Amino acid sequence: MSRRLSLLPVLLLMLALPAAADSLLTVKSHTDAFQVDGETQPARDTTIKIWVSTDKLRRDDADSSAILRLDLNRLYVLRHADKTWSALPLPIDFVRLMPKGSEQTGALWAQQMQLTVQVKPTQEKKTFGAWAARKLGMSITNATGMKIESTLWLSQDVPTWPALNRLAATLAALQPGSAAWVDALEKLDGFPVLREDRVEAMGARINTREELQTVETRDAPTGTYDPPADYKEAPFNPLADLGG
Repeated sequence: MSRRLSLLPVLLLMLALPAAADSLLTVKSHTDAFQVDGETQPARDTTIKIWVSTDKLRRDDADSSAILRLDLNRLYVLRHADKTWSALPLPIDFVRLMPKGSEQTGALWAQQMQLTVQVKPTQEKKTFGAWAARKLGMSITNATGMKIESTLWLSQDVPTWPALNRLAATLAALQPGSAAWVDALEKLDGFPVLREDRVEAMGARINTREELQTVETRDAPTGTYDPPADYKEAPFNPLADLGG
C-alpha cells in the first residue's frame, strides 16, 4: 500500500473531528447599596457572560458588551440601549480616543486621573468549587482622592486565563490614566474566580463583588464575536461613554 493511501484513514478521521468548542464563563456580580450626593442607590445584582475562543473574546454585561478580536487587533464596544457599536484599534490609547480637537483635554484628563497601583501577593490559598486559588491584594489610588482596595483570588485552573486577563486589561485601558492598572492586570498569575472591591470616590463608599459561577464548553452562537447586523457604527467618545 502506498504511503499516500495509508495516510487516508488518518486524514478522514481528522476531518470528522469537531472543531474545538469555545468556553463560556458565567460570573455573578453584586454591588451593595450606597449613597452619593445625598441619594441612595439601590443594591444591584447582574450576571456577566464571557465567551472565549482561540483569539476572540466577548463580555456581556447588563447594558453593554465588549468584543476583543485579537486576530483583527480590534476592540468592539456595543451599546445595547441605542443599538450602536464602536471599533477601537489595539493597543488602546486613551488620548487617541478623544474627539478630534479634544486631544489636549484628554491628555490633561489622563494626567489628573493617573492611577498608582500597589500589588500585594500572599501565600494564602483557598479552593472555590473546582478552582484552586491564591489570594492577592491590590490598592489603587489617584490624586483626586479615589481609593480602591481589591481582594482577588487567582486561579490557573480556569481555561484560557491569560486571554481573559488580556480582555480585562484592554477594558481597563479605556479609563484615563490607567497605564499602571493595565500593566498589573496583564501580569496577574491566574483568573480572579472571586474579586471584591471597596471603592471610595466622590464622597461615596461602594462595595462590589464578582464571583465565577460556572465554566462550560460549548459552541458559541453564530455572530457572537461580531457586532450585530442591526446595530449601527458610531464614534467612541470618552466624554460621553465614560461619563466625562
